[in-house]
Amino acid sequence: MRNIRILSILATITFFIIPGIFNATKAQSIDWGITGGMSVSSHLNNFSYIEDDINLQLKPDFTVGYNVGFVARTKLSRIVRLQAEPSLILLGAKYDDTFTLRGTVFQTESRTALTYLQLPLLLQLTTAPKEQTIYGRKRAKTTFHLSGGLYSAYLLNAEFKGTNTGAPVGIQFEGEFSNDVAPQFSTFDAGAVFGFGFEHGHYRKLGFETRAMLSAINSGDDPNNPSFEYRNMAVTFSIYFLW
Repeated sequence: MRNIRILSILATITFFIIPGIFNATKAQSIDWGITGGMSVSSHLNNFSYIEDDINLQLKPDFTVGYNVGFVARTKLSRIVRLQAEPSLILLGAKYDDTFTLRGTVFQTESRTALTYLQLPLLLQLTTAPKEQTIYGRKRAKTTFHLSGGLYSAYLLNAEFKGTNTGAPVGIQFEGEFSNDVAPQFSTFDAGAVFGFGFEHGHYRKLGFETRAMLSAINSGDDPNNPSFEYRNMAVTFSIYFLW
């Protein structure tokens, strides 16, 4: 039920709100599409988790997530276009670190999993090869483009989960855990996006794009830990289809 609700929100943004924004720019017709791929993400600064006598300060490493959503694009000129992508993206980081609890050293293999409803708004600069018509049909072409812009995001879910191992009383211990850490984070995130890609086709287009994104604001919002600072960063690899 929750996934259906999220998809309905994405569809509403794509097909009702974005056309209004594009119309305000006096843009040309709108191309629609779908996109999906992989995200490789981490964050700036250590991850901090405090609960009772637990005080973790973990060094982040990169972890793998996903991104999936819709595409709406319109041309502003022959080589400049405006693109919006309401999407669902999984970000976070991986931790392979040690911590001390009640005098015992534990090893943790864990990660944060932050699910965002994200809206990148991009300007794209594209190559524009000459049109070729063969036997009355326009020939498919390959173009290359650069992307740059801003994104805003709304936090849907945040988990801290993994496995801890140690020997607190001389006996080897291993335990899995999963904690809701949404209260530690701001519900809003925003930042910059830069990327490049290519696509092939004419009326229907298949493309690939890779992007780098970095949060411009501190997403940490833990009243019990005011020093907690968390800024998302990621590289995404996506395939998209336009019609």
